[in-house]
Amino acid sequence: MADNLAVLDVQAPWVKHLERAHSLTHAVAHFIEAESEPSAHLAPAARKLESGLSAMYDAFDGRADRITAVSVAHGRVWEAAILLARAGLPRQVASLRDACGELVAAEERFPRVPIAGRSAAPLVAGIDVPPLHCVARASLAPSLRAPEVPAPEPDVPELELPEPRTFEDLKVAAEAMRRFAQEKAKARLGPSKLPAKPKAPAPVDEDAPPGFAFVPEAPITEEDFIRRWARTSFEEIGMLGVQRAPLRGDDWRACQSLELRMIAAIDAVAALGPKAIAHLEPWAMDAPTADPMRIFAAAMIGGCLEGRDALACAERVLFRFGPGDPVVAEAFAAAMKLAPNPFVPNVLRALYASPERGCRAIAVEVLGYRGWLTADELDTLCEEEEPRVFALALPCIAAARHTGLERALARALAHENMGVQAAALDAMAIAAHPRAAAAARAAAEGTLGERALVRLALVAREGDASCLLERMRQSPTPSALEAVGWAGLVGAVPALIERLTDEDEDVRFAAAEALDRMLGANLIEELELAPEALEEAEVVNPNPEPARGRVALSELVSDPRDRPPAGSKDTVEAPSTDPERWRAYWAEHGGRFDRKLRYRRGQTYSPSVSLYELDKLALSAEDRRRLSRELAARTGRWVRFDPHDFVAEQVRGLSGWEGVVRGYGR
Repeated sequence: MADNLAVLDVQAPWVKHLERAHSLTHAVAHFIEAESEPSAHLAPAARKLESGLSAMYDAFDGRADRITAVSVAHGRVWEAAILLARAGLPRQVASLRDACGELVAAEERFPRVPIAGRSAAPLVAGIDVPPLHCVARASLAPSLRAPEVPAPEPDVPELELPEPRTFEDLKVAAEAMRRFAQEKAKARLGPSKLPAKPKAPAPVDEDAPPGFAFVPEAPITEEDFIRRWARTSFEEIGMLGVQRAPLRGDDWRACQSLELRMIAAIDAVAALGPKAIAHLEPWAMDAPTADPMRIFAAAMIGGCLEGRDALACAERVLFRFGPGDPVVAEAFAAAMKLAPNPFVPNVLRALYASPERGCRAIAVEVLGYRGWLTADELDTLCEEEEPRVFALALPCIAAARHTGLERALARALAHENMGVQAAALDAMAIAAHPRAAAAARAAAEGTLGERALVRLALVAREGDASCLLERMRQSPTPSALEAVGWAGLVGAVPALIERLTDEDEDVRFAAAEALDRMLGANLIEELELAPEALEEAEVVNPNPEPARGRVALSELVSDPRDRPPAGSKDTVEAPSTDPERWRAYWAEHGGRFDRKLRYRRGQTYSPSVSLYELDKLALSAEDRRRLSRELAARTGRWVRFDPHDFVAEQVRGLSGWEGVVRGYGR
């Protein structure tokens, strides 16, 4: 490695020009990959673009002299433009012409004083967050698909046969035509390769006990060893990244053990070196359909390796499976929210400039999550027309206390899209807006309906809490019961206990949750879950059999002669739905609760109780996000916090909230 990326300004003017050239070239490469019609020019153009992109990565990361690398990239992109012009693709030629202009501008804006360089830094293992690994290697060259022109068939003269006059002549003619057809096929397909000679089986020791072999297998090569362990680490990173969130009832700190495994697997890929890194993109591309685990793994590893080329691999995986697919977008964004690569903002802003809505949504989501949206970008997003992007931007505009917040909220609250309206209420809570409760109340009575009830409870005053109680009595839906639990008005307890006798299981469970959140009685019961139970798939069978309902996984995949035992049932803890237990508790302890006050976990509500829940209780990720918004609404301050972060980052966020709560009311 020639240069130290730690001192490289990734927002320097020459880097921005190089980024624009890269984006334009990448878009043309993506177009070529999507083409299916053969052309004599597309495949050669793809090879030129591969070489041009590799030269750009050399310039980005300092793996070669930057001016020389940009000149090489310029030449290869220009040669690709000539080939595409011959293919009759004027729009793509215009894009490559613009890319050449950006490369010239980048070369003109290189710093006159060379950037100080150094050799690759030694690898350092991650502790509680993944580090940025600097591995001495060549730039990762892309491998672009392109439709090849089929080779012309060899010119074989037609066989001329005399007119048969007898059956014997006809038989001879048929045999001659058969031999001619075989020769023609051989000429078209080329010389056939003889199949590899099978290896001789290892000698068997007749005296060896069953299951034992005294002749060991041949040793694997070093490259096979690296590939095997890199593939194992790649799959583990994908699995842990998608499934590291704590399950219901689990302490959120417990997932740190999974995070440490993921960090160790990332360290292992970096330690295995360039040969392992080169296989990452093919493994991700090899999936027949969009696989969120592979997409996350490719993006996360690319984000933890130095260099623009590693992130470009993740970009190609994203475009291969489609940024408009929610599964693909969620996995890619989840990795970009955690990746330490300094080029991540550049990648996201390239996506933001894309005309595809899915790309822009990913960019706004991650840039806003990491607090990287500039004032100008926030000002533009206040006028955003795309509902999905606008909804993602609203909380970011509120957290930044941007001057355009009022304008954006006015548009959002009157928007026809329900997601935008809900995001507006979240933004008002984050900004501690004085009209947050009134807006949530109006939304609950309007088209947003029950989706606004919990949001109203988070910012509710005493009068709003009474309205929520009245609404629950008139329409005892799960959402209304949940909102009453968040509002915490003690007068709702008898009504909630009555709802524990409801026929609807969801209503009973919501009532128990609300009582537990309000009173903190810790009346817990264990629920049993059947092991490995799968829902029967809805497949039309022409020969139907009697329905079996839920079927154990072992029954579906195991041989009947060797089926494993059924296994033990899993248990989860949940608030009790037994009305008698709650009546007994209320009869014994109800006297110490003031009917005019609001309670949470058995204490008079204050922001410190929200902080206690956020820190100490095993709650869902969505509930913890709600608590963070509630703290903002009650204290008038905002501290960045999200359950998607690594545990160490969440602990730092909690420390920030602790300082805010400690100073609340002073």
